[in-house]
Amino acid sequence: MIKKAALALDYPYERLIKLSGLVGAFLLGQGTLQLIQVISGFLLFRWLSIEEYAEYSMAFAFQCTAHVLVEFGFSGTIVALVGNRVYDKKVIGDYIKAGQFYRHRLFLAISVFCAIIFPLLTLKHHFSVFTTIMLLVSIITNLYFTGWSSYYTPPLKMHKKVSTLYQIQVKSGALRLVVLYIMYLVSALNSWIAALLGSMQTLMNGYLIKKSASDYVQVPKTVNPQARREMMSLLKPVMPGIVFNAFQSQIMVFILSVFGATNNIAEMGALSKIGQLYMVLSMAGGILIAPHIARVPASGLLRKYLFIAGTTIFLCSVIVFAAYIFPEPLLWLLGSKYDHLRNELVALLICAGIGVVNGIIWEMNEARKWIYAWDPLLVIFGTISIQVACVFLLDLSSLHNVIVMSVISNLFVLAVKFSASFQGFRPALKRNSFK
Repeated sequence: MIKKAALALDYPYERLIKLSGLVGAFLLGQGTLQLIQVISGFLLFRWLSIEEYAEYSMAFAFQCTAHVLVEFGFSGTIVALVGNRVYDKKVIGDYIKAGQFYRHRLFLAISVFCAIIFPLLTLKHHFSVFTTIMLLVSIITNLYFTGWSSYYTPPLKMHKKVSTLYQIQVKSGALRLVVLYIMYLVSALNSWIAALLGSMQTLMNGYLIKKSASDYVQVPKTVNPQARREMMSLLKPVMPGIVFNAFQSQIMVFILSVFGATNNIAEMGALSKIGQLYMVLSMAGGILIAPHIARVPASGLLRKYLFIAGTTIFLCSVIVFAAYIFPEPLLWLLGSKYDHLRNELVALLICAGIGVVNGIIWEMNEARKWIYAWDPLLVIFGTISIQVACVFLLDLSSLHNVIVMSVISNLFVLAVKFSASFQGFRPALKRNSFK
């Protein structure tokens, strides 16, 4: 009897040790990866001219939008659909194959879209034909190679192989940084070489992640129709939102490419690197928080949900306050070409912070399958209404005004996400099943 009691007491400590190891691996890995990315980003906009960095920034924004349209959220459903069947290789493989079925078709369609639209966006800013072609090549190759990472990262997450994920990404990031530096030393670095090196990094990540996940996955040769239907059923309510968010995530760059000057695009790209201060928080949503929230019993869900949301808001507020009081270190990082952007810097951090909170709330809602048809429709209608009003009320050739528009839009989206959370909790609250 005493032995059983001792074992019962040891169990919470064992779980605490395992959780501490997972969180420690995440913080160390994400911290190292973020450091490499920050160094690469800051050196890149220092090494490139304003015109070259504008080219790179526009290509990167377009690539991010195309990536969301190609992935379309299918890989993001794997964790929720697998649930507690994490040791069933066939189940995981069925969902990977089902998602790839959709991804292959979307990749072909979006590649054609990129080949037509991207050159048109560059006309106003007078990119050379060769530069446009090479940037387009980097966009399409990156889209292809990200498929490996997208579909083979979930098995590693579910098996808590966080350190493996970060080892791969840190090595590839460090290698890219070294090659960028060599290109800079020999005066060969430009916008399209920087973009192509990003594609090579994506290739390396995808190959190694797929290889590492092979022990946890058994991918069939044919698609399981049931897995396809489950994925589609889960995503149907949010499909309009996915398409909308694909463009909305880069709306500031796109608006500046239409209304602003070339230097505004470079300034927006440089400021966005400061937003990487939030990267640890945003990455925690998919790697740590979503899998944990998916398994939390109803009795303790409300408390943990509020704790995670409140902690995220507090940490983002600390970053904004510090930047407002002591902006000089961040302006120094931006360099002399961008050190006049003090007000824009604080506004951008407010905007990005609200975006991080939105992302964390979304990850938790998705993990609990609180996905409602009205959510994306309300977000789309409300955000477009706000932005149309801003076209008439604000001078959108101004970088500061474009950021202000995005702050207002993000606040509206946050209100909608919290409404979805309330809807998810509502049945249990009526039953008073939360403690």
